[in-house]
Amino acid sequence: MSAVDLPAAERGDAQDLADLARDAFLCGRDLPDPMAMPGAKAYALTERFSLGGPAVLALGTFDGVHRGHRRLVECAADDARQRGVPLVIVTFDPDPSQVLAGPSPASLLLSSRDRLLALSHLPADAIIAFDFTRDFANLGYEEFVTDRLLSLLRPLAIHVGSDFALGRGREGSIGALEVLLGALGISAFGHELRRAHGAAISATRIRALLVAGEVELAMELLGRAPFVSGVVAHGRGEGSSLGFPTANVRFDRAFAFPEDGVYAGICGVGERAWPAAVNIGEPPSYVEGDAASDVGLAEASLIGFSGDLYGRDVSVALVKRLRPSVRFEGVGELQAAVRRNLDETRRLLGSAAFDLGHRGWDREPRS
Repeated sequence: MSAVDLPAAERGDAQDLADLARDAFLCGRDLPDPMAMPGAKAYALTERFSLGGPAVLALGTFDGVHRGHRRLVECAADDARQRGVPLVIVTFDPDPSQVLAGPSPASLLLSSRDRLLALSHLPADAIIAFDFTRDFANLGYEEFVTDRLLSLLRPLAIHVGSDFALGRGREGSIGALEVLLGALGISAFGHELRRAHGAAISATRIRALLVAGEVELAMELLGRAPFVSGVVAHGRGEGSSLGFPTANVRFDRAFAFPEDGVYAGICGVGERAWPAAVNIGEPPSYVEGDAASDVGLAEASLIGFSGDLYGRDVSVALVKRLRPSVRFEGVGELQAAVRRNLDETRRLLGSAAFDLGHRGWDREPRS
């Protein structure tokens, strides 16, 4: 999905909007219960997978499960098909950056559980997630391969990104892995990073785009609309008093999301979704002396929705930036601006609610 594919409503294609929402919220697949083992969990996605059997591996952190990660897994899947063996995605849980970065880790594109769920949508037969701790980080790459990986699988080939490095001190570069794996009779493939608009697709690049509010390009690189989840809390009540009832979704700022601005988006509640005009951040008030407060608030006006959402879990996906946050001098200016936001969202995304279908396992709270 790229930014040029939008807006679906202008093409009269409501199904495309529903598909966009289902992709954003990782709908349509359950992650099975894991097979627990010392230091790892294995998720069998097909009957082709068995512990200890031959396999091709796609190895990485896969933070964000973006289009570059998908290309790597697709290449590994092609190799697995040619060899007639299962493809196993091997990753780490939680994301190593959350363990090693100290008090200020990089913001997340997906939670640990959503990252595994996103990986389960790719053409793999199983996922193995090694428990990542500081002790695990101190393993040398040779020890990880010989003692941990080979105790669970019999890999014929391992595919990684060209910038991937494994083990203590990041000593297990693709060159070092080629030497080690070659001695074990295992093929090693380092794939060049996928590029878009003149630069490599990376989680770091996507995080920067999201914080800057460039959601359309971030969406293109991710291959899905960015989203956060949270709980609807009581707000200031201004939306209702102005005639625009609003769901005030508090979300965890550990997740990469714009700092502020107004966006056309989609709100998922249970197995239903609505187009929505979404304000991110505490908006500047037209009331003299009122200042923007803390971040972590998405104020979403769901088009066509009526009812009470207080206390409900809601997911908010962003599709297009409409405007920056601005300060208004009075109620009339604010009402006019909100109407314009809603009109533009209707033009882009329509006004009809739609079914998401099954949304996979429950997600952990974000707030």
